[in-house]
Amino acid sequence: MSKSGNGDIRRLSEQAANVQRVRRHMQNHTLQELQFYPEHDQRRESDEYKQAHRRLVVSLDLPCIVCGVRNSTLENREQNPYGARRMETHHHIIEWALQNAVDVDKFNKILRPHLAHRHAHNKAYRTDFTQEQIRDWVDHSEDNLWVLCDVHHRAKYLGIHEVTYPIWSPMNLLRDDFESWVQDEVARIRAQGEN
Repeated sequence: MSKSGNGDIRRLSEQAANVQRVRRHMQNHTLQELQFYPEHDQRRESDEYKQAHRRLVVSLDLPCIVCGVRNSTLENREQNPYGARRMETHHHIIEWALQNAVDVDKFNKILRPHLAHRHAHNKAYRTDFTQEQIRDWVDHSEDNLWVLCDVHHRAKYLGIHEVTYPIWSPMNLLRDDFESWVQDEVARIRAQGEN
């Protein structure tokens, strides 16, 4: 057998061993979570939110930050590995339903300086926000919106609203073989009716 053939066998053996090691580390646990929200109106998309969403999803055609599918590639199976049906925007720093619970002084002391550093070009972050400015920022600032496909936004086992952040956050950095194994396991669990 050639040297390259031996190398291929070695690499396949190592990969198989890695998959077996990973399988021993798959954990299933139930997270009990209490979600507290202040009183708020029923969610409706403001014109400003619709405009920001349209700009991010359609005009800029930004990809899902996890799987890379875009509004323009939803119909392309190769570029839509999770079978997403639509592109959505996620309020990622402050959830919309929590906007009425945000303390103005804490926002200005803790979050605004980080935003000013990260978005130095944006003059809005150079001065303190009012409660109304915070509500507007939460609802439709592009700095508070992430583009996600519907799968990585809301789907069981994969969506940011369905799994803990430490598990969800590195999804876009996983090796292809590991990601394939995860997809296979999720499909197997769903096929067994545990969805």
